[in-house]
Amino acid sequence: MLRNKLQFLSPLAVSIGLALTASSAAAQVADANTAFMERASLRSADEKCKLLSDKERLALEMGYWQARTALLRGGFSIDEVEALHDESHSYANSKECDDERLTTANERLKDAFLAFSRTPFYEFRGGIRLWTATRTLTDVWAAYQEDPETSVRFGLIHVPRARDPLGFAVPGQKRPPAKLSTVKRLLINQQPPSMARLIVRDNEKSPTPWIGGLFGSSKGLSPPPRSMSKKLLASGREIVDAPPYEDGNKTQGALFLFDDRAMNAVNLLDPRETIIVEFIPSDRDKSSKIVRATFEVGDFRAAAAFSAIARDTVKTN
Repeated sequence: MLRNKLQFLSPLAVSIGLALTASSAAAQVADANTAFMERASLRSADEKCKLLSDKERLALEMGYWQARTALLRGGFSIDEVEALHDESHSYANSKECDDERLTTANERLKDAFLAFSRTPFYEFRGGIRLWTATRTLTDVWAAYQEDPETSVRFGLIHVPRARDPLGFAVPGQKRPPAKLSTVKRLLINQQPPSMARLIVRDNEKSPTPWIGGLFGSSKGLSPPPRSMSKKLLASGREIVDAPPYEDGNKTQGALFLFDDRAMNAVNLLDPRETIIVEFIPSDRDKSSKIVRATFEVGDFRAAAAFSAIARDTVKTN
């Protein structure tokens, strides 16, 4: 049964970031419920009527996935979230594109986006870890999470910036999409790992999210059992001046890039699930063992949408 009737596109819909300021957990869940339905409605209306610009659409995507994650963390089941989405979609598609409430909400969203578009970075806090997302030309990472036990980073990287982190970006030049990647810091004279791989739940083997309880590794993050997991090998390796240690090539790192198949697998995961990154040592490095880093899926999709909002030019008076 749906937990809240849709109140189509109230002022909360134009709040792109999900700010839950209510004093009780129940009130926070109710706010997340309303926010999700409104964003899902506007998302469907935009798909039908092409209401938004590319930047506004990405901002709405960020808010949609952030609200969805808040519902799941608040105790909603996947089926309940899908039911809310379907109701919102049906409601939006029952309206004409020139519907007064739809037009008003769309204009409020555009006004809100003008202020939001000036935000250069955003932190998406999860149950255990956070994603840091940036929209600046100077940052190497578009969105990343760092494993505190290994200092391994995982997320979306601007490959040209990773190759030359002290170089200058070109204002106004459109950048290619950031790539799913991971980087491991290398000690002096250390052989780089020969391979990196992601271990994630295999949606074909187990369509149900693996939440796993609190008995997993790394303070509560619980990877799925190997029997329902799949391994996705990196598609390439480079040795770079490792972010975030951009110190003029004094500290190097092994950067591994993943392909679209890996990106799709991560996007299919529940935000409460866990991703494992493993680095396989070189055959020439007999003393090294597999290094394992643990990450929370969290608001990955929201962080990715935020980081993709173009901020490539600076207007001056």
